[in-house]
Amino acid sequence: MCAMTSAFALEDGIDGYVFDCDGTLIDTMGIFYAADARACAERGVRLSKRVFYDLAGVPLRDIVRRLCVEQGVAHDEAFLDDCMSACAAYALEMGTPERIECVCDIARAAKRAGKKVAVASSGARETVTRHLAERELLDLFDHVVCVEDVPRGKPAPDLYAAAARGLGVDANRCVAFEDADLGMESARAAGYARVVDVRKFSEYHPRDYLCENEP
Repeated sequence: MCAMTSAFALEDGIDGYVFDCDGTLIDTMGIFYAADARACAERGVRLSKRVFYDLAGVPLRDIVRRLCVEQGVAHDEAFLDDCMSACAAYALEMGTPERIECVCDIARAAKRAGKKVAVASSGARETVTRHLAERELLDLFDHVVCVEDVPRGKPAPDLYAAAARGLGVDANRCVAFEDADLGMESARAAGYARVVDVRKFSEYHPRDYLCENEP
């Protein structure tokens, strides 16, 4: 069990509990970095671990496009499509990532208490729903919003605003759970009552989260 009772408690006046997926509910970030860096390198683009984590929450396509511009790599939509496909294939090869139980415990407790719970992820719906289903979490959520569902990814407010609307709850009665600074920026911009940094939970120990051995 997570130190949820000391780190977080359900709140009066909060009706919606909205969770990022990657790095918050599911321990995907180490796998994703390895897969994404490999796919990028094969196409002449360098993705450092520090950049990957600094931009956590931004849709991967936008990250690769930005790196191409910065590094002078010619690219078009077909190039980006090919890179996204390779990233997804390499991540799939690495297997199903584990749940981050201390955060999942909060989602379960909110559901038991009759609160509305949702996911707001910059990930692709196919990947997000597969990971949630494989770890027996998908049925827990009343609504799942992914990058395909909104005009802009994080740090724009679109994903968190859409999640609140999907739950039928005012944003100012929602709390967001995030592992990324840009994701927290997104939830605040959407007008959420509170944003929780799950990295501060005592039981939050994802695999390969820190940028060790990287410039």
